[in-house]
Amino acid sequence: MTVLFYSLYNLLLLVAFPFVWISAYLNDKLGNSLSGQHKIQSALKAFRTKVDLNPKPVIWLHAASAGEFEQIKPVLSRLHEMNVYVFQTFTSATIYYKASQDSRFDGVSFLPWDIYPRVNRFIRILKPDLHINTRHDVWPNLLLSLHRNHIRNVLINANLYKESKRLKPGFKVINRIIFKYIDHIYTGSESLKALLIQLYSGPIHVVGDSRFDQVSERAKINNSALISDNIIADRRVIIYGSVIDSDLEVVTSAIAKSLLDKDYLHVLVPHEVLERDLIPWEIALFRDQIKSIRLSEISQYNNESVLIWNSVGQLADLYQHAKLAFIGAGFSKGVHSVTEAAMYHVPSAHGPKYDILAEAIDLVDQGLSTVVYDSTDLLAFILTPPNIVQRLSKSIAAFVSARIGATDRIMKQEFPLH
Repeated sequence: MTVLFYSLYNLLLLVAFPFVWISAYLNDKLGNSLSGQHKIQSALKAFRTKVDLNPKPVIWLHAASAGEFEQIKPVLSRLHEMNVYVFQTFTSATIYYKASQDSRFDGVSFLPWDIYPRVNRFIRILKPDLHINTRHDVWPNLLLSLHRNHIRNVLINANLYKESKRLKPGFKVINRIIFKYIDHIYTGSESLKALLIQLYSGPIHVVGDSRFDQVSERAKINNSALISDNIIADRRVIIYGSVIDSDLEVVTSAIAKSLLDKDYLHVLVPHEVLERDLIPWEIALFRDQIKSIRLSEISQYNNESVLIWNSVGQLADLYQHAKLAFIGAGFSKGVHSVTEAAMYHVPSAHGPKYDILAEAIDLVDQGLSTVVYDSTDLLAFILTPPNIVQRLSKSIAAFVSARIGATDRIMKQEFPLH
């Protein structure tokens, strides 16, 4: 079965590759990825020169995109303090061009496309002593090559949800073939372990999610206020994090109703901040007679009820000001990260599609976050009495405290002498 799967998989890659190549000239993201593929060999050559001049163990970290990189940052920081080389790969062009200058990397490149000769050549040149991947960016030929080259590879923060295609009949058989080449899996909860066991018969350790460590470390050094006290005044601040178009009607309608008899400051943080992303929100708010202002115009602030945060990279720190939070995308793609709000002990709400995130499932199951289906539900959440907010906040603090420390547990297992 293994031979049959890999034969068919590589045959399909050969058929698909020319179409991917052509598509790269029509799609900016794919085009950037293709451009990055051409730079892999030069990055490897420069890295190997460094290693050959001063030999040390090589640790290869991989993060598919921005979210995965946030998860792996605590591991990167620990490795940076050790006497090892760190080589980082990315799948996403967006995060590669944003993070590739990180001084903690000794080398960095795109992950080679999963064509066996390419990944095998990459691994033979890189010669890593350990490969650490995070979440679920699992590639069949890459794992097979690591196995054949006798390189230990581990998957941390392993995530799997009940409705995942990996667990469907047929797909489950295929994923068992792929996952058997992983040497060790670290995951966040017993419920995740129960799902992963259906695909993987090797060692699985429940250690928590290193993203909690990253958010916790960021929160500790976050001492600067992003919203001035005179704007907050005595109002309840509600952060709407990473909201997208599918959240618009529910959110704006609930805000309009909440302002009838309460004085709140609603801070909208769109997932994207281009004009085409901001204008629909401003039109909807104007239609409901809600005064709003963009962060970029804050010098002209005149007691507007809605502040539209048209700046990127500050959402995690904004939650320090919140009493409540609504996390976006739960009505379509699947809710975005709930970890940052939880780290500041902020009770959160989101749409019904949250089963892609283990931490979101745990918060809902423990009654620490609220699932909303329409604007009426969201309004009820916005109006949550202060004593209940305080009680929830205390329970969320305990929830977070129990999940911090995953990085140290992983490092202790993989590097027992350090």
